[in-house]
Amino acid sequence: MIITKVLGLTSALTKSKKAKIAILGIEMVILGYALFQQKQENKNKQLNS
Repeated sequence: MIITKVLGLTSALTKSKKAKIAILGIEMVILGYALFQQKQENKNKQLNS
């Protein structure tokens, strides 16, 4: 979540539309990776139970 807040702040300070789109893409990748990791952890917990 800290990374998303930092990227959000950077996006607010950036005036270039291309840079904002690139930052948004990075945020989406980070959030997607976090969701993937969370699903893997939940799957592992279910297997170990």
